[in-house]
Amino acid sequence: MPRLTVDPSGTHLLLDGSFFPLVIDTAWSSFADPSEDEWRLYLSTRRRQGFTSVLISVLPILHDRDERPGAREPFALDADGRHDFSRLDDAFFATAREFTRIAHEEFGLRLMIGVLWNNYLAGTWGARRTPHAVMSDEARQAYLERVADTFGDLEPILVVGGDDNYTVPGANASYLEALEYLRKATPNCLFTTHSAPNAVLPDDLADGLDFFVHQSGHNVENQELTWRQAAPYLAHEPRKPVVNAEPPYEQHGKVKGYGRWSREDVRQANWTSVLAGASAGIGYGAHGMWMWHSPSGIFQASGSSLEPYHWPEALALPGALDISLLARLLADHRLYRLEPAQDLLADSAAEQFRLGASPDRALVALYQPYSREAEVLLDLSTYRIVGWDLAERAPLTVDPVVTDGRTRFRQVTSLADQLVIAERRP
Repeated sequence: MPRLTVDPSGTHLLLDGSFFPLVIDTAWSSFADPSEDEWRLYLSTRRRQGFTSVLISVLPILHDRDERPGAREPFALDADGRHDFSRLDDAFFATAREFTRIAHEEFGLRLMIGVLWNNYLAGTWGARRTPHAVMSDEARQAYLERVADTFGDLEPILVVGGDDNYTVPGANASYLEALEYLRKATPNCLFTTHSAPNAVLPDDLADGLDFFVHQSGHNVENQELTWRQAAPYLAHEPRKPVVNAEPPYEQHGKVKGYGRWSREDVRQANWTSVLAGASAGIGYGAHGMWMWHSPSGIFQASGSSLEPYHWPEALALPGALDISLLARLLADHRLYRLEPAQDLLADSAAEQFRLGASPDRALVALYQPYSREAEVLLDLSTYRIVGWDLAERAPLTVDPVVTDGRTRFRQVTSLADQLVIAERRP
């Protein structure tokens, strides 16, 4: 099995010693809903598009799932149709193991497997919605042992928490307990946790993780988190890779707003995240794909998230191809070197224009959400400069003018957002 590790710089992941851009698709309910043939079709599509990872939850996200007949469950159901945590379902875990093996060995996609979604821990916001789902300590330990036995030798990335704010001491203790147990039981796995927007990780949990994923999410008021939220993670000592694993999902409803998140919205969230220093990769989700929505399914959160598309339609949403280009540019230009560099942007008021640079300034990247002139406070005359029309996913010839140690990029016509990458010549 190719081994995933963290580069000593703390900026990115390695796969057998080479840069591994963590390009994540979200398909939370994959262990519960698709057939094996559907799973293979899905994996084939995402591999072709340049994704390297898939984010899945072992436990159903009870308030945010597609309820449909025939879904596989990790536990036997009681007379009320709820999980009996004392009876693990062997067939479910056998399928989850086989799906993980298929993803890793046949398609080269590394799974990120969520272990404890916050609904299952007392006192969390999820548990308040589904109090019947809180696990006892005994049931949770038996479940963790099954997780280790099922997945450990396949070496997925294990995601200890799910969508939590990490403000409940008892829940935090359970996450830390799970992390400590699973690290001993599955020593070749990497570990992270999945956070809600604006979450602050407790120090002991943050210290125990291999890298950080944050979530800017789907609420209209949180979209500045794509460039603001990476900062506390980048400040952590020692440095660890950072990824925005959950920017808004394409065609998801704009929570506390109107309409759906478009391909253009999602692309802006992706690039502003990467240039803000969450540059070890990016996450993506297609609304309808992440819960494998089907004609027989009833989505539990359509009130806030809007009704999803059926999964084959969601799998074909065009924003995934924007991720294809992002994945290619991450690898070709080693964009994991980027850190926030807004101080090098002459127009500091243009917050949505994001500038990232490597510490040695050998790499500079500028994201422009629309076409206009922009000035960078660096002399880029000796740099190789390339541009991209991101909406068309096509090269764009940029027009730089260097004067007095500054580089002004003249306005170049395009109908949407642009990216400029400048690399110092050897």
